[in-house]
Parts: sequence; C-alpha cells; structure tokens
Amino acid sequence: MSNTEQGFRYGLIIVIIAVIVAAGAILGIGILTTPPAEPPPTGEVDVQVINGSNTFNLNYSTLLTLTSIEGISSYQNRFGNWRGTGTYIGAPLSSIVDLVGGMDSNDLIRVNATDGYFQYYTYDNLYPNSSFRTIQGNLVLAYSYNDTIPTSWADGPQSAFIPVDGAFSNDDANQTTHPAFFFGSAGARWVRNVDSIEVIPDVYIPSTYHVTVIDGDTERDVYPVDFALIPNFESLTGFQNMMGNWPMNGTYKGVLLSAIIELITTIDTDDIVNVTASDGIYEQSFAYYNLYPNSSIYALQGDLILAYIFNSTVMPTWVYGPMIAFLPTDGGYSNIDAGATTEPVWFSGSAGARWVRNVLTIEIIRDGFPP
Repeated sequence: MSNTEQGFRYGLIIVIIAVIVAAGAILGIGILTTPPAEPPPTGEVDVQVINGSNTFNLNYSTLLTLTSIEGISSYQNRFGNWRGTGTYIGAPLSSIVDLVGGMDSNDLIRVNATDGYFQYYTYDNLYPNSSFRTIQGNLVLAYSYNDTIPTSWADGPQSAFIPVDGAFSNDDANQTTHPAFFFGSAGARWVRNVDSIEVIPDVYIPSTYHVTVIDGDTERDVYPVDFALIPNFESLTGFQNMMGNWPMNGTYKGVLLSAIIELITTIDTDDIVNVTASDGIYEQSFAYYNLYPNSSIYALQGDLILAYIFNSTVMPTWVYGPMIAFLPTDGGYSNIDAGATTEPVWFSGSAGARWVRNVLTIEIIRDGFPP
C-alpha cells in the first residue's frame, strides 16, 4: 500500500471517529439536560368580590399572591358527626374583603355558593379578637384541601374556619355566630363552591332581642339583624290616644308585619295574627286586611310594620321597640282611622291601643276570622 493510500485511510478513520464522538456528545447532552419544568397547577377559581359599585374578580393566581394560612381543620354536622377532616390552605377572608375596601363593624359579609346557598359573617368572624380567635381560629377562603385544588377538589373554593385545635364544633359555631345565623350546625357555616363574596353595609345589629313567630308547632326567632336584611319602610307617623292627644309622633322605621310572617309561612283571609307584648299579657289581633290592605283600608292605615327604629334610635336603645306601628299617608293614625280599620270586637276606642310595644310573639291563628 502506498503512503498516499495509507494516509487517506487513516484520515477517513479519524473523520469517522470524530463524527461518532460528536454524535455521542450530542446524544449525551440530550440525556443530561433537565427537561423544562411543568407550569404550576391552576385552579378554576372565579369569585366576584363586591362592595357596592366596587367589584373585583378573584382568580386562582390572585389568591396565591395573598397571605396564605394552612392548618388542619374539620367541622361537626347537625348530628354531631365530624366531617371534612384534612389540611386546608386558604387566604384570610379579611384580606379578600380588603381588595374592595374592607368592612366596618356594622357591616355583614355574605358568601354565596354556586347553588344559591349562602352564609353571613360578622366583623368579629373576619377580624377576631383573642377570644374569638381561640374558638374559631381564622376564617379563610380555602383553595386547597389535602393537596388538591379546585379543579380536582369538588368542594372548592370553600369558606373554612381553621381553629388551633383543628376542630370547629357545633358549640364553637354557636359561640361565634349571631343567633340569627346559627341553625345548630358548624358545618352549615362552611360554604362550598363559593361564587361571590359581598359586603352588605350598615345592617348588622348585635342585639339578641328577638320576636318569635309561631304557626302551630312551627316557631322561628326573628332578630333585629333579620329586620335590617329585608325591605324596610320608614315614615313620619303617630297615634291618637284615648284622650285625643298625639303622644309619640316621630319617624318610625321597620319591616312589614306580613314580611316577617312570610319568613316562615303565609296566611289566608280567614286567619288572624295575634301580637303579644313582652309582659306576656298585652295583646292585639290583626286581620288579613290589616296585613294586606286594599286601597280603601290602605288610605286610612297605610302599611302595618314592626318598627325597630324610632327617630334614628335603634332598639334596644329605643326602649319601646320592636313596636307595631301604622304608617298612614297623612302621617297620623287617628282614633277614627283605627275604628274604621279594626274589627269591632278588637277596638277599644283608641288608635294607640293598636300599637303594641316590646313585641315578644307573633302568632298565627288559623281559621279564626271572623272573630
């Protein structure tokens, strides 16, 4: 073999080896390179946070930017059983409300679910003092449960309490819930599949004075905060007493007596509504036409309300509330008006006698009319 051929062969071998080495190097780089990291999980969270005209669309990404609270929690249902045990991660409800201006101590927060279920929370629930915090812990909008997020967590996002002991009992709920919003179950205070969070301004009245609505074996206690959450009626009015004087003229504000009854039931034209004062003795009866007046009755008596505010003074500071009151369009319920809008057996000659102070019970007497 000539030197030329031998040199060519060695050169070819070197080229081949170089190609193999280069290919191996390329292959090695492919093996050693760490694959791109997967994008972080995204939960399907779309919660409207509302405070009047101020709204904020809260999504999963925004939730992750807020302060997070993690803890083990669970709740008791109405049978006393424990449910929902696990690790929750969420943002304080107070931080979420702060996105739309926060809340005051006389406001309420309403948390709504996609199916229409809702719960009200007070300032003390969102900004608990040391006593409340010991019992209920932090109130959060949870976006993770046992390492699952709303895309795979069927109940999320969910409002949740995270007490230090990891257990939100029925007794804990009772101690940290206004009676108007507590129906015996801690679990009922947790809202699944939250759809919106709304600030309801100037409706919270901490008073636990209540009126009991009775319909046979069915009873419900109605509180001043309940009055504030349904449509209110307000007017300058007063009543005439037996001597013909007008002793209590002023601005009365309250809710229709019919609306209070409609919280639990309805009445018919042959039913009677008996209203009893806190002394358990004084009582007045009202017909269907008093609660649902036609035009001629309305012209004389106006709306029949249960007033809980008088001249801007809210009960219990207003010592006569809640009080039955008539709101005639002329601003005065006279003895003549009362005589024309009251069954004769119920009328004692005084319009003032028809106004019941410190109402304790509202009872429906079925098929009692005419008296």
